[in-house]
Amino acid sequence: MKKMETVVFVLLLLSTAPIAGLGLASSPQTEPIIRILSDGSIAPSDIAIQRNGDVYTFTDNICAQIVVDRANIIIDGAGYTLYGTYNGTKTDSWVIGQGPDQEYDETAIPYTVGIDLADETRTGLTVRNLNIKSFNIGIYVWTSNNIITGCAVSDNIVGILLSGDSNTITSNYIAHNDQGIFFGVNTEDVPVNMVLNHNSFVENIAHFSGCICEEYNMTESMHTWDDGEEGNYWSDYNGTDADGDGIGDTPYVIDVLNQDRYPLTQLAATPPTASSELPIEIIAVAIALLIIIVAVIAYRTKNW
Repeated sequence: MKKMETVVFVLLLLSTAPIAGLGLASSPQTEPIIRILSDGSIAPSDIAIQRNGDVYTFTDNICAQIVVDRANIIIDGAGYTLYGTYNGTKTDSWVIGQGPDQEYDETAIPYTVGIDLADETRTGLTVRNLNIKSFNIGIYVWTSNNIITGCAVSDNIVGILLSGDSNTITSNYIAHNDQGIFFGVNTEDVPVNMVLNHNSFVENIAHFSGCICEEYNMTESMHTWDDGEEGNYWSDYNGTDADGDGIGDTPYVIDVLNQDRYPLTQLAATPPTASSELPIEIIAVAIALLIIIVAVIAYRTKNW
């Protein structure tokens, strides 16, 4: 990260962690809140999420925010969508340097987070196969050892706000956000030990952001956006691929401390889709009806 000159981080950049877990009791909300409680139960219980142990699987699209208050669980979107009501208008909601000039008043700023962790002890969350769209912040990853994979994060102000260490962001379709990934800071240090590869960054206003800076902190380790062989797809990469191996011949440089050494020249990930397979019960009924019809036809043919 670079030395900060002037910046309004996400809502005064989460200078304290209470934003996590939607510590917004006084802030207006535009979507209902679903909570995965510390005992593993879901509140409210009558929603389109099915629990099987520590795996929580979507069974339909949901308009809500999700707060996770249990560590080491899996949220499987099964190709469905978690969506909010953000429509691209920032007059009443703001993050990242786009706030009003008046003194910050947390009670007057309605903003939404698609998936958030309740507190710093909630780690080990895996979110997979889920479309997350139309929030101020699609998903806020501020604790450690979490995995976001196979998801599509689109049409948000910030797609993924990343401020925790040792997190894995792979094989996601990150598109049409104001900011694709934003490095936040809960402490004095930026996130470290990150895995960021095989994602598709498509037509975000800024694929990556963090702060407005005037000089670099060269004591900080460089953040690599690849696994040593392959990186991510960037829609604005203008390099060449002379040997046709699907990897760009020159790095994709975000800034001095952030670069993808092996940018991919074809989409690395696409949005997940819900299965179109019919439930086994419907298939069984259809087969039974077919057997009855065939039997009736055979009986009538025999007796003609």
